[in-house]
Amino acid sequence: MRNGTTFYICDDCLGFAEKLKKTIDTYSAKDRENEIKVFDSAKALLFAFREKMADAVFLDIDMPQMSGFEAAEALQGIKEDIPIVFVTGYDDKVYQSYEYQPFWFIRKSHIDDVGAILPRLFKKLDAMAEQKRQTVNLKTENSVIEVDIGSLLYIEGMKNNIIIHDRVSGDKTVRCKMESAEKQLSSHGAARIQRGILVNLRCISKITSREVVLTDGTHLGLSRLKAEAVKEQYHDFIRRTLI
Repeated sequence: MRNGTTFYICDDCLGFAEKLKKTIDTYSAKDRENEIKVFDSAKALLFAFREKMADAVFLDIDMPQMSGFEAAEALQGIKEDIPIVFVTGYDDKVYQSYEYQPFWFIRKSHIDDVGAILPRLFKKLDAMAEQKRQTVNLKTENSVIEVDIGSLLYIEGMKNNIIIHDRVSGDKTVRCKMESAEKQLSSHGAARIQRGILVNLRCISKITSREVVLTDGTHLGLSRLKAEAVKEQYHDFIRRTLI
């Protein structure tokens, strides 16, 4: 079971968004540590989501400038399998939401329905996390270690050593050449973005002409010579693996 879950709430009425935030906390299991962020516009939500992706999004449908439906389409363009819970005060919007295949919807007049939805949502998130969890045996110069591909962020080369940066277990230095690590992990979704950096493609949230931004906010330099190849590898990985 996942202990930490990140929710984003987007509603142009911050008062309602804060009320929804409190309701989610109220109905969450005691062993769940939620991080809940509130946004009052789709533009602000998308900016934050590109920097760090949430596990699920509660999204108001009726918002000025960019509607919840338009925001949902943009979110799914960044992370295809993001669970979205639409929030609306209008019953007719419920049927229109089906086009975007939301996880659920909540009427603003029935905010306590969150209590029935959350257990199902947590179950889905746990299943998604388990499905994406993979352990790979990495052969180093003097041992074999387990690398959790599901939580691996990137690997940094340091002469004849590598530093494994893992978002769960932290950093670990082992005796292994970068070329060996790349050969063993490339088939599991790892790509070299510069001479001394091997990145887990699952953890990329954005690629620019100069850098790769990871889902935890880490910024890593991208080799100009590798930029096009990395983008191609990433897009191919997304097409093959995302649900």
